[in-house]
Amino acid sequence: MTETQKLNNTTSKEWLNLITEFLSNGNSKSTRATSELLGTENTKYQRKERGSKFLIPKNTNLNYIAINPDLDETETDKPITYLAFSGEKLNLKLNYLTELFPNVDLVENTYDGGIQLFFNPVDKRFDFTAVSCQIYTDYKSLDELTDLNINGISFMFKPNKLKTRAGYTMTE
Repeated sequence: MTETQKLNNTTSKEWLNLITEFLSNGNSKSTRATSELLGTENTKYQRKERGSKFLIPKNTNLNYIAINPDLDETETDKPITYLAFSGEKLNLKLNYLTELFPNVDLVENTYDGGIQLFFNPVDKRFDFTAVSCQIYTDYKSLDELTDLNINGISFMFKPNKLKTRAGYTMTE
């Protein structure tokens, strides 16, 4: 089974290790190539109404994948600037993330609620510059943050950290 097939047929820690390997050491593909490997365009979302291109994932543990830049059919392929995954069956644990990305900030999301786990800087072997997870659970009621099930993760590829009402993002 190829690494891409494994990536599209696994969940949790193995999936996280495979996706970060896919996005490391210059392995990151362009927007178009990554889209083709991970899913098919969800035509339910019209281009003029969306901020990202949404994919129907090949991995059935995921509900959606969002990728930027959002290219139309006539545009030249470009490097990825943002890649997000979400799925109820993804079930990442905080320790899976902190093993790979030890630098984490916990930031309140005053724009749409919850908190953001923002991992930055990340090791230079990765093509992305930051990782973000939004959590809408009342984390203060948990005995340990390690009890969280994280069902969504975003990878950002731009160089500069910026604080917004929704937490941190990466920009030019």
